[in-house]
Amino acid sequence: MSSGNPPWVERDENGKIMILEIPARLKSHPEVIRRGLEPVDPIKIGVVYITPYGKGTQYYIKILDTDTEEATMFQRLSRLVDPRNHTAPGEITSPEVGHPLLITPAMPDFEGLLGLKKTLSHTLSIFLQLMEGIEFMHSLQIAHMDICPGNLVTTDIHISRLYPNVEPDRVCFIDFGSSLQLPLGPGYQHAITLPPSQYGLARGITRFDPYSWDVYCAALTLEQALETCYKNDSPLIARLYIDWVKGKERGCTTVCRCRPTARRARQLLTGILWGARIWERAKNAICSLKEREAWGAGGLACHGTVLENHAALESAVRGLGREWRSLEA
Repeated sequence: MSSGNPPWVERDENGKIMILEIPARLKSHPEVIRRGLEPVDPIKIGVVYITPYGKGTQYYIKILDTDTEEATMFQRLSRLVDPRNHTAPGEITSPEVGHPLLITPAMPDFEGLLGLKKTLSHTLSIFLQLMEGIEFMHSLQIAHMDICPGNLVTTDIHISRLYPNVEPDRVCFIDFGSSLQLPLGPGYQHAITLPPSQYGLARGITRFDPYSWDVYCAALTLEQALETCYKNDSPLIARLYIDWVKGKERGCTTVCRCRPTARRARQLLTGILWGARIWERAKNAICSLKEREAWGAGGLACHGTVLENHAALESAVRGLGREWRSLEA
C-alpha cells in the first residue's frame, strides 16, 4: 500500500484507534477547508466520512486508495454523457493539492426508491436501470466487481438541482474500489481471481468471469431488495426474472455461460416492462369501466378503450411468451 493511503485514523496515548474521532489529516486537507466541509461522522472508519445533516447539502468524503483503479474508473465514467451511464455524481479532488478525495452528495439508498411505489412496472423499471448501468460499464470493458445494495444510491430533486444533467429517481453506482478495466469484453473475457466483495460463492469457487460476476451480484442485490420491500408478497414475474439472471452456477473457468450477459438481461427486461405497463393500463381501464357502470353513467364511453387495451395486452403476452421460449433455445 502506498504511503498516505487509507485508513486514516486517530489513536489515543495507548495506541488504540479512536473510531469516532475525525482524522486531523482529513480536517486539515486543503480541499476540505476550501469547500467549507465539516466531516463529523464515520461511515467507514478511516475511509468514508459524512458532513452534518441540516447544514446545507450533506456530502460523503471518501479518502481514495491510490493503489486501486477507483479514481481512474470514476473519472472516466463521470466524464461520459450517456443516458445509460448510471455513475453517481461527484468530484475527485486534484492530487496536486493533497491526497485525492472523492466528494459526493449524500443520496437516498436503493431500496428506498424500490419501495416508493409498489407497482410491477415501477419495480421492473428500477431493475432495468440497474441492468442498463451494468451493460454500459461492460460495453467499456469495465467490471464493477462489488455490486450490492450498499453500493447503489438514488437521486432525488435536491440532487437534480445540484447536478442539472442528473434526473431524479435514478439508480446510481458508487464505490469503484474493486472495479477492473479488462482487456476483453463480455463473451471473450475468461475467469479471474475474485477480489473481496459483499457476496460470496458456494463450493469454494474463487475464479469467475468478471462480467458474469457483476450480473450474478446484480441478481442477488435485486433478490435482497425485493424481499426487503415486498416481504412475502413480491411479484411472481420479478422473482422469475431474478432466478433467470442468477442462473445455475457450474464453476466455469473460461467464459461463463451459466447466466445471461447484462445486455441480454436488459433486453428481456425491456420487453417484460413493456408488457407490464400494458397490463396495468388495461387493468386500470377495466376498473374504471366497472366504477362507471356501478354509478350507471358513462359506462359505454370507455368500452372501446378497454377492448383496445385487451387486444394490446394479448399481443404483449404473446410477445413475452416468444421471449421466454427463445431463452430455452
